[in-house]
Amino acid sequence: MVGVLEPITFSQEIDGNVYELIIPKEFIRDVQFSGEHLNIMLRVTGPDTGKITDFFEDYEEQEFKIKTTENTGEKISDEFILTSAYIDEGPHLSVDIDIEPPSVRAILDFKKK
Repeated sequence: MVGVLEPITFSQEIDGNVYELIIPKEFIRDVQFSGEHLNIMLRVTGPDTGKITDFFEDYEEQEFKIKTTENTGEKISDEFILTSAYIDEGPHLSVDIDIEPPSVRAILDFKKK
């Protein structure tokens, strides 16, 4: 597993507007980059979990600009196409006293444009 030295910044242009999502490095579980293919695994907890779903769900085959630096020092800064996005939300709110905060796991596969 490879982490990152800085947050990952995702940018996407939709109808002429640029939207940006910055994922802090503490939520990044793994980054695998092999020239043309990029795989990112995230686990986000807290009130911002919906931002992950909104930003990536139903955007397969769309273009994203991604910027970060791997632990190995290799910079990633390029345009990629989202080839698949597995997003798993949970646990959901309930009436239990010892409730876990909302969380989302995402496995994102990209190919270099």
